[in-house]
Amino acid sequence: MDNDNLISSAYKLFVESQYPEAAELYEKATELEPDIKSHYWYLGLCLLFQGLIEEAQITWWITIDESESSKNEFVRFLQDISRKFGLNLNRYDMAISILEAGVGLELENIYLLAELARFYSLSLEHKKCIEVAKQCRKLVQDLPNQIYVNHIILNSLLCLGSQWQEIFALADSQLDLLESLIQELPVNTNSTDISRLLVSTFFLPYLKDDPNRNRTLQNELAKIYQDSLPSFPIPLTRNTDKRPLKIGYLSHCLSKHSVGWLARWIFRHHDLKEFNIHAYFVFDKPNASDSVREFIADYCHKSYKFGSDATAIAKQIAEDEIDILVDLDSITLDISCQVMALKPAPVQVTWLGLDASGLPAIDYFIADPYVLPENAQKYYSEKIWRLPNTYIAVDSFEVLFPTIHRNQFNIPLDAIVYLSSQSGYKRHPDNVRLQMQIIKSVPNSYLLVKGLSDQQGLKNFFVEIAKSEGISDDRLIFLPQVTTEAEHRANLDIADVILDTYPYNGATTTMEALWMCIPMVTKVGEQFAARNSYTMMINAGVAEGIAWSDQEYVDWGIRLGIDEALRKQVFWKLKESRKTSPLWNAEKFTRDMESAYEKMWEIYTDNRLAASSDNL
Repeated sequence: MDNDNLISSAYKLFVESQYPEAAELYEKATELEPDIKSHYWYLGLCLLFQGLIEEAQITWWITIDESESSKNEFVRFLQDISRKFGLNLNRYDMAISILEAGVGLELENIYLLAELARFYSLSLEHKKCIEVAKQCRKLVQDLPNQIYVNHIILNSLLCLGSQWQEIFALADSQLDLLESLIQELPVNTNSTDISRLLVSTFFLPYLKDDPNRNRTLQNELAKIYQDSLPSFPIPLTRNTDKRPLKIGYLSHCLSKHSVGWLARWIFRHHDLKEFNIHAYFVFDKPNASDSVREFIADYCHKSYKFGSDATAIAKQIAEDEIDILVDLDSITLDISCQVMALKPAPVQVTWLGLDASGLPAIDYFIADPYVLPENAQKYYSEKIWRLPNTYIAVDSFEVLFPTIHRNQFNIPLDAIVYLSSQSGYKRHPDNVRLQMQIIKSVPNSYLLVKGLSDQQGLKNFFVEIAKSEGISDDRLIFLPQVTTEAEHRANLDIADVILDTYPYNGATTTMEALWMCIPMVTKVGEQFAARNSYTMMINAGVAEGIAWSDQEYVDWGIRLGIDEALRKQVFWKLKESRKTSPLWNAEKFTRDMESAYEKMWEIYTDNRLAASSDNL
């Protein structure tokens, strides 16, 4: 066997996870071509995946000399291979093992440490993520990497949801760094570095309801990022004659995820004679089944599963001649941002997944009369397109039988039970203090707390605030996570009143609570994230519980707790709302979205014709 065939066979075995067999062939390759470093690197991987960590490190180490170029070449290899396993195959565990072994070589490379912290975060190992990211921060000197590492730390701190003093201090520092970056952006900063910075503002709406400052900062970063990208290599030619419009939906969340649960209904109700529907599933998990994703794919003319190659995704969208591309990720995923920034479709829209990204390549942001205030256009770079009633609607939610009951927690049957069910990101201490004031003012009341975060940290956080407000911790009950969304929804029945979060409201959790006909208290702010529950309650036909200040939030919480007749009134309003309210009419909502798409396309074609006439 010649060496080319030997390497080809070795790599085939490696890809098929036959590591002992692949290692034998790579050993032969090193004997035949001892100067080819990649043979040793893949041999080291084969040893690593057999649990032979020290042997793998020794095999790698002999290829690295004292020069920075040699070290950087090896680091790039580890970065690329860890991303293939972690991002393309969703094997975070294997990516982590590669990077841990690389870090163990003590190269003190910030990129290895940052990548390791990133995969710890993706694996929900947030304490490890923070530890490694802080090690990395000590080595970082340039502004873009300082911001990126801070972003990683902030993300994990918010997921843990308990160390708020550190969160606030780091967020203030991050804002200063971001504003400095905008003023002093290094000319040699590449688009990859800037794409990571684009998502580094994700923390802003969780900490403060200040859309004017926050959105201005996001818009400036988005423009800098888009300007850094090379021109998209595929020419865009579109036939503007009357034909079924091609609508493409782009997201990594079209699955058993909040976005997927809500968005599935528009696919169910699209008029497939008038619209040609494509779905582009990003960050897909190979060989993994997902009922929501399969449901969505069944209602599409075409659907694609992609990994993390933004250029490949954009190329496919352009080749499919998509007329209107709808992004459901915004800044939750840098890959989706890059796809949208490349402008593979003539009309591009952000909807549902988060607030707008600020990318100049995006034409419209979908809203409604309530979820953004009337003056919001002044701080959006995208044109706000307001649908007539609601920016989201569903037909229903699946509900199983409750698996928790009051007697399990020794809650008296005549007690008033409040529930707050959100992730650690949304547990702002100022809002939690308001919730404690409600509990303190309503005799025989309990607060049930549930959400994704470090459970012990969450308990310590709530207990500390409760004690500061003079509330015994035996009035706090922490609910376990359940295995299915349908079980979670059924368990909402244990609550008399839902207490929403602020400055970042619930969205899917709000709709689930309203579907279960449970009264809710929400505070309305200025930013998109602080008005989700407001628009959903209005579109479900209830105003009871909508507060415009901290005091109104507390007052509504007390009133709904004490006044049983009011709770029953809200219950029946919500029950009746299922028959007529816009929030529960996904078919009508889909018609509104389709009408918006047609008008967007009409504007595009008119502008194109006007531009052609001007050039004559």
